[in-house]
Amino acid sequence: MAVVSFATVLIFLFFGLYIEYTIKVHFTEMDMYELELVSKSAKNSLKLTNNASTLKTSFAPILLAHPNVFIYLEDKDGKIVYISESDDGDLIALISKNRFLQNEKIQVWNNGENYYRILMSAIQNSDYAAKITVGMNIDFHQHYIYYFRTSLWFATLIACFITVITSFLVIYFGFKPVKTISKKIQEITTERLNTRLDEKHAVSELKSLIVSFNKMIENIEDVFERQSNFSADIAHELRTPISSLVTQTQIILNQTRKADDYKEILYSNLEELERMSKMVNDMLFLSTCEREAILKDEVDLSEEVLKTVEYFGILAEEKNVTLLTLGDTFKIVGNKEMIRRAVANLISNAIYYAEKNSAITVTLLKNRKTLQISNKTQTPISKENIDRLFDRFYRVESARNRKSGGSGIGLAIVKSIVKVHKGDIFASYDNGVIVFNIAF
Repeated sequence: MAVVSFATVLIFLFFGLYIEYTIKVHFTEMDMYELELVSKSAKNSLKLTNNASTLKTSFAPILLAHPNVFIYLEDKDGKIVYISESDDGDLIALISKNRFLQNEKIQVWNNGENYYRILMSAIQNSDYAAKITVGMNIDFHQHYIYYFRTSLWFATLIACFITVITSFLVIYFGFKPVKTISKKIQEITTERLNTRLDEKHAVSELKSLIVSFNKMIENIEDVFERQSNFSADIAHELRTPISSLVTQTQIILNQTRKADDYKEILYSNLEELERMSKMVNDMLFLSTCEREAILKDEVDLSEEVLKTVEYFGILAEEKNVTLLTLGDTFKIVGNKEMIRRAVANLISNAIYYAEKNSAITVTLLKNRKTLQISNKTQTPISKENIDRLFDRFYRVESARNRKSGGSGIGLAIVKSIVKVHKGDIFASYDNGVIVFNIAF
């Protein structure tokens, strides 16, 4: 803003100086025209008569038409032939001595108090030779320019003052909303991520910024909440098996037991350790998915679906569930291992939660580049549960069920894989049927 103010003052000053220059040029041209006209008229009069006794009568009309001009005429010997009435003795002395005067050139002279513009011309006829000098007082022009320049500087100072005050007010009131927003932002901490900026009462120029900032804070709050929930969930998931392992080990060591008892406890501990190992592996795989993966494989989705359906065929039979595949195949560029893991997680999840004697349908929609998996569920799913299905360690059951051996992050892995492939995944539930859609 200071730069703009300074530039404004400079522009104002520049135009003022330019106007002063044009006024000077205008006055000079006007004076030159008048002096040349008088000099020419006087020369024409001298062609008619050069008699000193009649010159006053000859020059009278000229001086009457140009009252501010005086005429000085001397012959070739330097003798004064005619001089119009003038109170400027210094000027007459200058002209009579011809100091600094150049032929046919208009010059400006001053005696410290008054300013004059003078034109000297030589007259050379066959029978007459002389020098004629015409001049005029230009004090009025000089005074006008002086007062204009004084007014210009005064106006420039006033403009500077007004510009500075205006700039200050514009900066103060213009940045006041920004200061208010900045103060509000400083109040936002990790404990107060629910704070939002008020966009309704904000100036229109800042509304888009406030909306973007609120969106960013909302995303950060969501990440913090998920991170907090993740920490609590993983502590909960690990606490129970670790406590079980410690308790069983303490009991078995409390007294001497048979070899079969030790073997049974070891098998039980191994089962828990394998489940914990699977959970850790799933977490590592999830971390890999959330980083940028190498997507260079041409993946045939139909081929991956058929392989996965065949792999889970025995498990589906045990659950009395039928696996159906429909639609036309299509290919995408991505990471084949990740795509295979996503499809496997969705189908295994569907088998586990599917209603007995029902069918799981896997459909490939080529025109929409979408993979769709639908099945009837054993228990109804609320909208709140649908929205949280892809959260880490979230299960639909209120009590955590470990009999299935699931880690609770299977669908979270699917979502991360789809996100890495720039796709979108969503779930819907209606009349006992849950549908997962992955759009690539």
